Amino acid sequence: MSHEPCSHIPSFTGSFRENLEALIAVLEHGDKDPAGKRIGFELERILIDDQGRTVPFAGERGVGALIAELARSRSESELVYIDGHLLGLDYTFHGELETVGVTVSLEPAAQLEVSAGPAHSVKALYDAICAFDAEVERACAAIGLDASLVPVGYNPVVSSPLDLELIPKERYRDMDAYLSRRGRYARDMMRCTASTQVSLDYEDERDAARIYRMATLLGPLFAFLFDNAPTFRGEPSPGMARSRIWHHVDVDRCGIVPGAIEGLSFEDYILWVSGVKPILFTDAEHVTTSTGDCYTRDIMSNRPLEPAELMHLLSMVFPNVRLKGFVELREMDSLPPRLAAACTSFTGALLYDKCLEQKLAEHLRDYLPHGFAGMDENDAVVARLHLEEQGWDAQVYGMPVEALVDAMVAVACENVALGCGCTGIGKDEPASVTVPVVRETGPASAFDLEGIQMLAQLWGNRLLPRDETARELGNELDCVH
Repeated sequence: MSHEPCSHIPSFTGSFRENLEALIAVLEHGDKDPAGKRIGFELERILIDDQGRTVPFAGERGVGALIAELARSRSESELVYIDGHLLGLDYTFHGELETVGVTVSLEPAAQLEVSAGPAHSVKALYDAICAFDAEVERACAAIGLDASLVPVGYNPVVSSPLDLELIPKERYRDMDAYLSRRGRYARDMMRCTASTQVSLDYEDERDAARIYRMATLLGPLFAFLFDNAPTFRGEPSPGMARSRIWHHVDVDRCGIVPGAIEGLSFEDYILWVSGVKPILFTDAEHVTTSTGDCYTRDIMSNRPLEPAELMHLLSMVFPNVRLKGFVELREMDSLPPRLAAACTSFTGALLYDKCLEQKLAEHLRDYLPHGFAGMDENDAVVARLHLEEQGWDAQVYGMPVEALVDAMVAVACENVALGCGCTGIGKDEPASVTVPVVRETGPASAFDLEGIQMLAQLWGNRLLPRDETARELGNELDCVH
């Protein structure tokens, strides 16, 4: 498929208009009844062997062989082939609380990603992740691989991203070539980082804009509180390594989407996507080609696109908060499964609350009496820089970071305990509408509250996940050497 010539000028007629409306429809399709909202999370981890080496994709004991072994217990319909290689799995986990969809895929340097959900309870997601981890342990033993899935924001055993080879996926080769010319840490992002991402449903466009706004404002806090990268290129990290890396990947497709805090419509978001160069394009026949200097709007202007092609365009942008028919939080580092679940409970209990900003203002009346009114994108950028530079001593949005963290924890705990976070239930709200993370009573809600309290205890001691990870990695590497 040829993408030349590239006009660089958006035309709101013909195929562009048709594809614009189709992409807006993709986002509108995410609309959910309040009681039908669910939540999901994905967890990326790095496979490191008993010699302290990153396990590569290739070889009889490589990640490719591990995926093949995992596939032995799956039907052909559950296997995912890309560019002629088995690179993932897509199956259903039947848990005690509910049935959960699970997708297994590989990041550019064979980081193993497992995505669970959506589900009505975080406990069900966690159970699915634990079942997958047990399968990985069995498969490693079967192929003679002594290795562990290490949940960490940056690969702790490499000093250069060039030490790691890309998996055989054309998309990643094109991205590596393009992004390495755009940002000095693009290859670090692709090859060395791993994250935890949380997916949230929305009721309608207005609800999506509200969640997006609050996720953007609180994003710097999420990046700080879930910092789990104690090293960068083999040396101790100054803190928030992944956050710093993303500053130097590609300014056009990363960071804050214009309008995120003022109120982002679905059309606003798609028009922003249309102004980004997609790097590559995978058509309906699964053929991937480089798009060179073409913009997404040029591809949208060529012809009406198929649904899979539209979704591909949405996947080629990497803002702090992404829209894909749900709101995707992308700020958090890879975490141990129980902490990743706690992160999901925490962010869900906050952002599903329509009254979150008002409740934070009530808890922080000395600092934030009017909520975040009057704040703009620059305030969010400054908050992130202060956290990167000063950590727990930072001032964010005019207050000590600890004050804002305490308020966030209090609101999250209240919402889980009372089961009223989804719509900010007031006098006119039906009592039956509850936040998804506590829709299931008993074990599920207790699990959420336990996780948030676990985080509160960690942060109350002015500690972050990276502190515990640094201690554990130090002990493990000492044993290897």
